[in-house]
Amino acid sequence: MEIDYSAAKQFISYVDNESTISEVWNHPAYEIARTHAALLGRDLSREDITEAMTENQTVFSTGENLEDNREDIIQLINHIHANESNWTEQVDQQLKRITPDENVSNLSLFLAIEYELGIGLQQGAYVNLNEPLFLQQPRQLLYTAIHESSHVLYDRVHNFSTELGLDTLNSRENQQTIFYTLVHSEGYATYTPLKLRTSDGNVGKHNHLICEDYRVLTEEPQLRQFVQEYDSFRETLQEASVARETLMSRIFGGSRLPYRIGCLLLDGIEKKQRLEEVQNAFYMEPETFVREYDWILDEYRD
Repeated sequence: MEIDYSAAKQFISYVDNESTISEVWNHPAYEIARTHAALLGRDLSREDITEAMTENQTVFSTGENLEDNREDIIQLINHIHANESNWTEQVDQQLKRITPDENVSNLSLFLAIEYELGIGLQQGAYVNLNEPLFLQQPRQLLYTAIHESSHVLYDRVHNFSTELGLDTLNSRENQQTIFYTLVHSEGYATYTPLKLRTSDGNVGKHNHLICEDYRVLTEEPQLRQFVQEYDSFRETLQEASVARETLMSRIFGGSRLPYRIGCLLLDGIEKKQRLEEVQNAFYMEPETFVREYDWILDEYRD
């Protein structure tokens, strides 16, 4: 895989009045951001990008002061560049461990500024350098690069971004499909960097949602609670559709069930079965995966 610095550098050039909003808007990295926004039903506009120079929170801007963080972002870019060979090797190694049959040579990691912490779609992976977690702990960006790169491979195999989006959530069956797909996809994305995080001793040490996803793996009472919530929500979707806001909160907020339950399933498969089973399950249909390995969660059920 390769690291592409051009989006971040172009955005800094835009901040310095050396390039135009159109050049930023048309960059491949920000095309990924627009595709992702459309999937989530967000209206991402050029005006949202101009707001990134303020502390206003918009669809594009996270509310982090870009000018205050400018020098730290440049230092982070320099740090990544100095470690590029090792980082690309680590990303390749962790991806090939879980998805050995996939081609990572045509995978790009775009270093960008603003929008989401990270994105992974067919066109490539995207990470936001104006993220306090990355500015304080650059190694966290490496783990996120692995996470988002896993999403790229998943989307290329399962065509998730072209077949599913919020505009498809008009029935119980479609809600089930997107929920199970995210358990499958986020499970792999969360699990793929786990081995490296563990060897680094960097599992859940920081007060951040993505770090919390790993800390809870060692907290059995919380895992029991998550499995109970997961079972309850699956039962709900067997009977009727839910409000879009309810579905989104189950996926991305609160207990972050797809990330944590998906990772727990894959960790259990590798420990109780073998790594090859994890590798093969990547190609399963999501609903088959959820059904086939549900027994992994039995130890957390009363």
